[in-house]
Amino acid sequence: MTTLRPEDFATTPDWPKPGILFCDIGPVMRNAELLAKTTAELIGASRELVGEVDYVVAPEARGFLFGPALAVALSAGFIPARKPDKLPPATSSAEYQLEYGVEQLHIHDHELDGARVLIHDDLLATGGTAGALVELMVRAGAEPVGASFVSEITALGGRKALGELPVTTLVAFA
Repeated sequence: MTTLRPEDFATTPDWPKPGILFCDIGPVMRNAELLAKTTAELIGASRELVGEVDYVVAPEARGFLFGPALAVALSAGFIPARKPDKLPPATSSAEYQLEYGVEQLHIHDHELDGARVLIHDDLLATGGTAGALVELMVRAGAEPVGASFVSEITALGGRKALGELPVTTLVAFA
C-alpha cells in the first residue's frame, strides 16, 4: 500500500492551457518524510516490477527527481533524456505529443546491445514521453522491460502508448 495520496500533490486546473489539470509533485518533494517514503516505495515497486536492469532512463526535468535514486538502488546506470539543445552532439532523438503540444527528447548516441532498461518519469499522462523513451531505447538496441511512475492520470490512457510493457505507479488521479 502506497503512502502517497492524490491530495499530497498540488493541482492546477487549466494550466498550461485550458482543459489540462497540472499535477505538481512539489509538495511531495518539500515534505522530507513523504519524500523518503515515496522514494523507498518507488524503489520497491520498480524492483518488484522488473528485477534487475542495466539502466534507468528518465526525461528532464521531473524524471530526474527519482530516476538517479532508482538507478543507484537497482545497481544500474542512469541515462538522462534531455530536451533539444541540452546535450552536445551526437544524439538520437524522438518527437512526441503532449496533451498541450509537441516535444522532443534526446539521448547521447549509445549502443545498448540488449541492455535491460527501466523507463521512469514522475507522471504518466498521455504516454507520449514514455513512448518516446521506449522508442529511443529500442533504436539504441536496448530492451525496455518496464516503466515506473510516481503518479498517473488514468483518464488520459497513457498505458496504451506502452503496449504490453509492465507499468507501476504509486498514485492515480482520475
